[in-house]
Amino acid sequence: MTQQNPLLSEDSVYKKKLFYDNGIRFTEVKARLIREYKPPTPVLKTQVNQTLAASAGLVQNGTSHYMATLTLLFYSKKEYAEWLQYIGSQHKYYDEKGTIYTGIVSGEPDVQTAEMETKYLVTIGMNLVRKQEFEYRYKTEFIDTDAHWAKTHIEDMQKRGLVATNWEGDGESVAYFRPDEAATRAETITFLMRTYRFADKLLRGY
Repeated sequence: MTQQNPLLSEDSVYKKKLFYDNGIRFTEVKARLIREYKPPTPVLKTQVNQTLAASAGLVQNGTSHYMATLTLLFYSKKEYAEWLQYIGSQHKYYDEKGTIYTGIVSGEPDVQTAEMETKYLVTIGMNLVRKQEFEYRYKTEFIDTDAHWAKTHIEDMQKRGLVATNWEGDGESVAYFRPDEAATRAETITFLMRTYRFADKLLRGY
């Protein structure tokens, strides 16, 4: 059982991120999400909210309806302008718990400048739905598990980040899982700790 970066924690994986749809793919907004963490607030699916959701193609695309306020710090006018031209498109938001939402910007953004108007502090409201299907962060095709009896189990555990995968920080892909090799004590301890943290997140409602 291959393991990489055993010292990585969930905090180094789950970070607040905001993406926008540029018509081709979801692109990360080049801004830092600041201010304290406040989870999106669930709201009733009123007629107004349904209309807003419909405008972004979000009807029947999630399990619950939420509102959130985000504050973004842009370090240049160019980065702010790049996002501003797509402010009306669909967005994808990853909160600090690893929960994934899709939605749209609602209302007018509150824009403030700082440091001789070289930085932009933008506060926006988000109309969100929580994604119904779990979106896996880890997708690695091991080339030595196709015919193995445990293929499905290996893929399920890999997609949840409990066994080795291809992380950008590792610098290389994990092509071989080596399913029939014995696990070392270090690998076993690492797997148990990741499982404990994963279960703890589930029990806490993350």
